[in-house]
Amino acid sequence: MSYEFSDSFEVAQQWANYDPKVAELFDLYCPAHLFTQAARSDGNLSLTIYDDKYFGMGFGQLPYWNPDWDECSVTRKSKTPVPDGYSVDGNWDTYASDTAPHAQYPLVQTINDGAEIDSFIDTYAPNSSVRSGDPESLFWGCVRSAEGQLLSLGTVAKWRSGHHMFASIVTAEDARGKGVGAQLMQGMLSRLNSLGVTRVGLGVFAANAPAKRLYEKVGFELLQELRAYDKAR
Repeated sequence: MSYEFSDSFEVAQQWANYDPKVAELFDLYCPAHLFTQAARSDGNLSLTIYDDKYFGMGFGQLPYWNPDWDECSVTRKSKTPVPDGYSVDGNWDTYASDTAPHAQYPLVQTINDGAEIDSFIDTYAPNSSVRSGDPESLFWGCVRSAEGQLLSLGTVAKWRSGHHMFASIVTAEDARGKGVGAQLMQGMLSRLNSLGVTRVGLGVFAANAPAKRLYEKVGFELLQELRAYDKAR
């Protein structure tokens, strides 16, 4: 397999347009100031950015594997041989949604108590990626019971690419399956729309079937199914 390479962000952006879903992921995860290289062949694209370490993404059935990658995410349909020294770090899926269809819903209630946010996350989803005080967080939204009990919360982070991502979406165990998560997501999308944010993305562990059903029910579209790898250090 032969590949064409470029260190031009603009060229790589054009190459990504062969697939609208790949183009959207390029915009979400590939900031211009961190971009270092792209490689393409027919129906395949690889991207590399550098931010203290090399991170890569590979799309298609035979994407180029950059040996400089310290971490990477490659489509699960990829048949590119995994080089020695890399180990699987899990499977995850990426989604995105427009906010305009959700403008009809009430704006989500916001929450600013950092201790309450972190305690809730530590209780119900301790592996969540974002906590209170994160400088990338645009706002924290929540759903409470009539008595004021916290049932669900989440945040929207402005990613280093300038795009927005849902993060740390958490629902109390005894509130799951009761529409609380959908209420949270719809209210957050409505608030984003009111702030002028037109589209938002998210990533979720592939095995988290209940969360994926919720996102799809609310209207999120699957972009890519990925497998993450780490290079042994």
